[in-house]
Amino acid sequence: MSTFEKIGRWWEGPQQRWYSKLLENLRSRLTWPDVLVGFCATLFVSATLIGFRYQVIPDYKAGQIADRDVRAIQDVTYEDSAATDLKRAEAEAGVPSVYQLDTDLIAEREKTIAAAFSRAREILGQNLVNERSPLTPTMERDLVRRLTNQVGRTFPPPVIPILLRQHFNSVLEGRVLKILDAVLRDGIVSDRGKFLKDQRTGIVIRDGSFPFDHSLADSYMARDLPAAREYLRQFHMEFSDLRQPDQALLIKYLEDTLFPTLLYNRSETESRRAEAILRVQPVELQIRQGQTIVRSGEQVTPNILLQMNAMKKLQRPRSLVWQFGGYFLLAVILFYSLWRYIVFYQVRHRQIRNHMTLMLAVIASELLTMRLATALADILSERFPRFHDPSILYYGIPFAFGALLITLLVDVNLGILSSLTLAILAGVFYGDINLAAYLIIGSLAGIYSIRQYKDRAAILKAGLTIGIVNILCLASLDILRQIGLNLTDVLDQFVLALLSGMLAAALASMLLPALEALFKIVTDIRLLELSNLNAPILRRLSVEAPGTYHHSLMVATLAEVAAESVGANSLLARVAAYYHDLGKLLKPEYFVENQSYGSNKHEEIPPDMSSAILASHVKDGLQLAKESGLPQRITDMIPQHHGTRVMTYFYQKAKDAMIGKAGEIDEASFRYPGPKPQSKEAAIIMMADSVEAASRTLSEPAPALVQGMIDRLIDDIVRDDQCNECDITLRDVQLVKESFLKILTGIFHHRIDYPGYDFKATASDSR
Repeated sequence: MSTFEKIGRWWEGPQQRWYSKLLENLRSRLTWPDVLVGFCATLFVSATLIGFRYQVIPDYKAGQIADRDVRAIQDVTYEDSAATDLKRAEAEAGVPSVYQLDTDLIAEREKTIAAAFSRAREILGQNLVNERSPLTPTMERDLVRRLTNQVGRTFPPPVIPILLRQHFNSVLEGRVLKILDAVLRDGIVSDRGKFLKDQRTGIVIRDGSFPFDHSLADSYMARDLPAAREYLRQFHMEFSDLRQPDQALLIKYLEDTLFPTLLYNRSETESRRAEAILRVQPVELQIRQGQTIVRSGEQVTPNILLQMNAMKKLQRPRSLVWQFGGYFLLAVILFYSLWRYIVFYQVRHRQIRNHMTLMLAVIASELLTMRLATALADILSERFPRFHDPSILYYGIPFAFGALLITLLVDVNLGILSSLTLAILAGVFYGDINLAAYLIIGSLAGIYSIRQYKDRAAILKAGLTIGIVNILCLASLDILRQIGLNLTDVLDQFVLALLSGMLAAALASMLLPALEALFKIVTDIRLLELSNLNAPILRRLSVEAPGTYHHSLMVATLAEVAAESVGANSLLARVAAYYHDLGKLLKPEYFVENQSYGSNKHEEIPPDMSSAILASHVKDGLQLAKESGLPQRITDMIPQHHGTRVMTYFYQKAKDAMIGKAGEIDEASFRYPGPKPQSKEAAIIMMADSVEAASRTLSEPAPALVQGMIDRLIDDIVRDDQCNECDITLRDVQLVKESFLKILTGIFHHRIDYPGYDFKATASDSR
């Protein structure tokens, strides 16, 4: 088996499954149409946010008199090149010069001298010369000649006789090497003047025998060659056993042996200084938004000119591509995070793509509104001296309307997440964390307040709440910044903060109906409109099918209380219950609640036809709902409230009719077409519908009997797997049972008999 085949088999194992799972997780159910929608939204958002804030900066020269006020419309950070150069020069000067102690050359010199001593002793040994044998003049001349040939490069001719008379003994060798090593390792420089100059800024020594650089000690004295020779002469006492002339010659030899050992390392010094310069961060100064750069009539100084040039650079388009790329990548991360949150943590939302598209549209609309309002604020700040600081006008931008819309159209959780997304993008756009905090706090105020009301006025009340919270937020930010504000600026801020909330409410109010229709979303406010019992279709139901109408009202009451107990949308459950049996309008007489006593048309037709008539009211209800313009969420619950349950009465009747006959009854033909409930609200309506209908059959509605009826009916629904496709839990089912019991026992409460009345007696009995 080849290596490639082995790799292929290895990849086809757990590794490929792991890789596939990772890709599937990252894909998060995204399809190419989803990617295309997200890509278009990201492009729009990035294109909306890029660009420079427009401001005309006059061209002045240093020394000129300004003819107008120039203020910064945004925060500007610029480099003070002079201060940066000074800081870099200081950093460069702070790096000590590097000097290298050439220990290798010192060791090499000492090794040469030691080798010469050793060779000389070998020659003396070959000639049987030792310290006890005297040297004759002839022998001395002969040995000097031979030693000169062998070690003459190390020892000059005048020194060889001196060393010969000492027989080149090792003691003398040690003295010579000790003196030489002491002087050389102390360091000898070639240019003492430069060394002393470098010493003022600092010197570090690199010693080959030591692993780390070390600073030059204070007691260290730099020596050039003359000073080193003078220092070496102080060691003449080491040769006190020699004759005076021999001492002088030997010291002279050692002086001639000295050489510079402490060398300036130019490349290392320059490299370290270059690194120090690179480590210096540019000195940046900041111009705050609204700060006056120069006033009319003032002289333009070089510093003012530097600030104005920094502001001009903001208008250069050279970084637009990088801006776009940064915003694009940031938007991709944020939008992808929103998508994953909906997919993995908001599973109850079955219209994931619809809701995500809605959020993208709202976010893009708010950013576009923010950009246009910002441009208007900049223009107003240029035209009106009262608003010399445009950032004050930014507090009037209706930042919170997106949060209101998403909360009303989807839910609170996604409203909060979209607010965080908008706060991040706005904070990056303005470069101001205070505005980001202002946006998120105002949005949260709107989100929490909008849940408390269920009418159109709720949006206006939320707008007022946003304005009040905005004022409190601005007050806290002003306190934190500890900046001096005059009364006019404070009043302007507070008025704009209140205006921001009211504008947010107005925009949300205007856009809400359009978005409801465009994305086919039913808000609580729309549900309230549908809950009006004077709606034409409900009035028709009350007249043509009064039993069904009253049944629907009772189901609505039960469903609303039960939905509230399990945290479902109680308003949706109530309204859907009003319309769940619309299909009975077309054949009301075939449904028991609309039949007169003693009249039942199903007795005249076979069970299979009866079941077909009952099942048809689902299809008829869908048609009537479409004609009445009911929203999809309401329409969906018309077939779901029956699910795929069996029409037990007619199924049993058909089975009884087949007793003693060949063949079997197909249960599937007696089931409703479905689908099963897809939400908690639909499951609750199914349970309420069964319980309310069955409660009419109780002759003695004692609490225990009601409890038993509720338990049996709802347990049958659960056992029939009717709740398998929705997110209702067993705990929710128990809470629903308790809610139904509470309502039904209240309805079937005991009453005392009216004295003097016998309601069971007929009119003839009373005569």
